[in-house]
Amino acid sequence: MALYNEVLTFKEMAKRALKRGEIEKARKYLQIALKNLEILEIRASDELMRQIWNSAKREIVDMLNNLEEYAEKMRTYEGTVQTRPTMVKFAQTSSKAKGKEKSKTIVKGKLKLPPECKPEIMLAEIPEINFSDVAGFEDVKKELRESIEWQLKYPDLLKKLKLNPLKGILMYGPPGTGKTYLIKAAAGEFNIPIIIADPASIMSKYVGESEKIVKSIFDCARKLAPCIVFVDEVDKVLPLQTFSSDAPKRVEAQFLQEMDGIRSGEGFIVVFATNEPWNISPALMRPGRIDRIIYVGPPDREVRKELFKIHLREVPLDPDVDFEKLADLTEPNEEGYYSSSGIAQICNEAKKILLRRWTSGDTSPLKMEEIIEAIRLVPRSISHKMLEQYKQWGLQYSSF
Repeated sequence: MALYNEVLTFKEMAKRALKRGEIEKARKYLQIALKNLEILEIRASDELMRQIWNSAKREIVDMLNNLEEYAEKMRTYEGTVQTRPTMVKFAQTSSKAKGKEKSKTIVKGKLKLPPECKPEIMLAEIPEINFSDVAGFEDVKKELRESIEWQLKYPDLLKKLKLNPLKGILMYGPPGTGKTYLIKAAAGEFNIPIIIADPASIMSKYVGESEKIVKSIFDCARKLAPCIVFVDEVDKVLPLQTFSSDAPKRVEAQFLQEMDGIRSGEGFIVVFATNEPWNISPALMRPGRIDRIIYVGPPDREVRKELFKIHLREVPLDPDVDFEKLADLTEPNEEGYYSSSGIAQICNEAKKILLRRWTSGDTSPLKMEEIIEAIRLVPRSISHKMLEQYKQWGLQYSSF
């Protein structure tokens, strides 16, 4: 995995460059990382590994296409981390320490990690964002609060009411609807660390290596508890079908062993996310492993309106910009629905249109007609057929 370690190194170097505002240097690092991933994809011996490398490529491409936005987020994030430390007090949940408490000081975004938390294979942080940064999705927020905060912060109350704590949650829905952002916001809302593991960092071609990585993720969770373990694209980690390699089955066995070994009151919960729930191994899909399933669908009218406000809040706007009308213009039609990331892309296109005009000498604010032009440039990414597929799958697991 030397080549993938280089990818992680150059990606981290790019992030540091973005924090310093060195856009071109970050672009160079990301281009090297992308080239390495392309090599890994070509060399992949089976379809699953090719999908994993392709997914990692898409993330790098997204960063390359939105470098200025990433740079601004990095600078804002770094400044906030340094100026807003938060003291958080957690109840100790082990049976030996019942009735006692332990305190730990946590600076949001920065954690002193124990040896079990290996930065080269997982990201552990306390996100700066919280539910106030998420437009709409009130039902999903409520589900996450009941599914996560109750389990991790009030284990004694659950025990008193004889409610079994949840071990695993599955979030599913179309691509770009904000599943990852929501779970990061949940961690920030509850002031707890989130451990993020993706398929590319988990899967290894070396026998036994992937299982060790999975074990280290859960070992890290036990040390950082209370916390959230977040596994994105779980259909790539625990797939329904495997190809020539037996690595996915070995990873699945280790994952299920770890899930079954989570004891009540250990203080962490595992959240899985997927765009393709029908491609997940059925071994994961049973109560005691996945205890709650949450659907994250396309943004409704009010959410779309708020998304336009959020993504254009730093842009000078002409008085003719009407957010109500923008919400109307992005209503679902026969072509399908806009995702949350689709609205973000519309705003990025509008900013590019504005930048072209500014560089030609016209520095007036962004006009409504320019945002409408951007809407025409960005297609709807969620089809009616796709939503029907999610609906049918959800009905199959409605007992959750």
